[in-house]
Amino acid sequence: MAPRPLPSPFMSVNPRPTDGLRLVHWNIKELDTVKLSLPQHLQVEAAADILRGLEPDLFSINEVHCDPDRDNLGDFLRRFDSDRTLAHYRLSPSNTGLRSDPTRKILDRSNFGFFPGQYATGFASRFPLEKTLEIQKLRWKDFEPQSDLSGFNLGGVSPDEIELFDKSFTVHWLQVKGRSLAVICLHTVPAFHFGQEKSPNTERNRAQLEFLRWFLVGEPRPHLSALGIEPLPPDQAFIALGDFNCPLRDAHYSGGAVLQSLLNHPRIHNEVARIPKEILWDLPRLDPTITFFADGWDYNRLPTELDYVLVSHELRMDQLTVVFANPDRRIHGLFDPDSDLTPLLAALAEPGRQVGLQRGSAFGRTDQVAVVSVREDFARLRAGSDHLPLVLDFAWQD
Repeated sequence: MAPRPLPSPFMSVNPRPTDGLRLVHWNIKELDTVKLSLPQHLQVEAAADILRGLEPDLFSINEVHCDPDRDNLGDFLRRFDSDRTLAHYRLSPSNTGLRSDPTRKILDRSNFGFFPGQYATGFASRFPLEKTLEIQKLRWKDFEPQSDLSGFNLGGVSPDEIELFDKSFTVHWLQVKGRSLAVICLHTVPAFHFGQEKSPNTERNRAQLEFLRWFLVGEPRPHLSALGIEPLPPDQAFIALGDFNCPLRDAHYSGGAVLQSLLNHPRIHNEVARIPKEILWDLPRLDPTITFFADGWDYNRLPTELDYVLVSHELRMDQLTVVFANPDRRIHGLFDPDSDLTPLLAALAEPGRQVGLQRGSAFGRTDQVAVVSVREDFARLRAGSDHLPLVLDFAWQD
């Protein structure tokens, strides 16, 4: 039987709408000043190449270094948006690394990070940003006065002083075809403890997502009103998106229940991004809702649903998809790490595919390396980030 033809990664993305708009969200791993200072960097060029093909009207990005000495977001936009379609952009400040001191090798153990401004959140638009709200300094206790944080290791910061957001919470308002749209950008703390029993991560993730829920659909809270923070009006159209860092259906993580309640709310479409089934035709055990798996070509390493796009009912959703390329992965053998595999790698080279060495442990042999080849589209996607891009095509409801 002839092998089934494999689709391009962008077959998971319908052609750009003629009467609507396209939004792309992507957590691009650790897009820092060092990478962006180079004229050519494998990850930066791979990510830019993919975004160039997607042609977003609105673009949300996580994990850009907010460097006061350099326009990192503008630099990256110019790599793929040569026509300057995304002329209006902002990189929001981040609490990550706020208490670090790179010169003394002191890490920020409360908001994490090796240097100030790490893991910031950016947004770019073809429409002017009318106004922006950035919530960075709100303390956890200010949002949830009743919360008992005394049992957590907060990295040396008092429970009364720790910020709610380890990064920030950002809202951009813009006029889209004559109507107001609020775009809420959030990159939450991971819900995972990473082996630290006293980590606040799970509860802090839940609290950050509770703030998102309150801001989108909640009743006013007088103690927050006193700080000048109000929820969106009931008639405000919105898109809320980002790496929410929590699986939707895992009972271990309370943030998932908050997300599920938002998806079940009558103001919000009950849809999450999915990889189309035709892309996964030979990967039946891979959940179509995954948006992350660990670095490399092994799609079985920690596949997880972490990234979300929430859309209010004022908008029509024409497409919400996860960009993925079928790897068509082929294993060409396991070998001693000291072997000279150069001739074999050269012999396996063919157009449209990449060949390389992978960890043998992925195939049950920790003492060996595997020679693996995959489709070039998949390799390029994995070079861009450990997260997968999300694409929303939308228009105003009639």
